Amino acid sequence: TIGDPFLYSTFLYLYRIFRDRYPDIPIEAVPGVSSITAAAVAAGVPLAAASERIAVLPATFEEEKLRRTLLDFDTVVLMKVNRVFDRVFALLKELGLEGKGVFVSRAGTREEKVVHDLASLVGKKLDYLSLLIVKK
Repeated sequence: TIGDPFLYSTFLYLYRIFRDRYPDIPIEAVPGVSSITAAAVAAGVPLAAASERIAVLPATFEEEKLRRTLLDFDTVVLMKVNRVFDRVFALLKELGLEGKGVFVSRAGTREEKVVHDLASLVGKKLDYLSLLIVKK
């Protein structure tokens, strides 16, 4: 698996299946660098300091709850934002946060891409392994 196996990872599905079907076989998971922290470092965006609050959620989160989260937290990380980017960007514009985000795809790999100009991504096909960090 890429990143940390216990944070928004496909590995979790396999882990649960094997754990349930073969309870006597030990499964070892090795922690890795999550895409969240790799993306933050690549973008030069500290996730949180001192009393700042951070939220991490799937970008497909229900819109009103996403709005509330964006208003209530200092930093919001939206995972797998590729398919809903245009909708999320419209919400960021509505809230005056369109200049506060950075898009990162394939964090920590040779294909890593960091985009600060979110408007340039509207209407484009985006990589599945992508996230958006919104930092007030």
